[in-house]
Amino acid sequence: MSFEHISMFIRGYRQANGESLQALADRSGVSRSMIAQIESGQTSPTIVVLAKLAEAMNIRLGDLVEPPKGSQQVQVVEPSEENIVSKRDSPFVCHQLIAKAPRTPGDFYRFYFRDHGKTAFSANVAGSQKTLWLETGELTIYLANEAITLKESQMVMFNASAPHRFENRAGALATGVFFVTYRD
Repeated sequence: MSFEHISMFIRGYRQANGESLQALADRSGVSRSMIAQIESGQTSPTIVVLAKLAEAMNIRLGDLVEPPKGSQQVQVVEPSEENIVSKRDSPFVCHQLIAKAPRTPGDFYRFYFRDHGKTAFSANVAGSQKTLWLETGELTIYLANEAITLKESQMVMFNASAPHRFENRAGALATGVFFVTYRD
């Protein structure tokens, strides 16, 4: 049991709900000073106190006392030469920032055009979906016999299991992000 998790959880719950120490004390039957001591890490609460707090917060006791798996891991990722997945001589540069793994639902990419041009993608696996948000510029996406033109600050979602391509032929160079999700 992580008392640091418990103190942060209770404080976070109260702040997210705009609730005072006194309001939680009134609902739980646990004194205001005891809750303050738990939140500041000055005391380790008994299981009876934790059960009262969990009931007052309308959560399971297990959710209060056990941090979610992997919740203590923070990963900062940024574009670099090492995570470029596009061809080196292409006007289109694509960084894979997150790859599908057991705790992630798909792949996440940042892209930009360094020159006007185009790029093509093979079909992703059946049932995959691509969601693209265009930060700057204008981008045309070709899907089979359909052309979709996105302008800055627009987003599109489409079936990525068909071949498709992006073109940035004129105007400001396109930049944005996309992620690919997969049905399991």
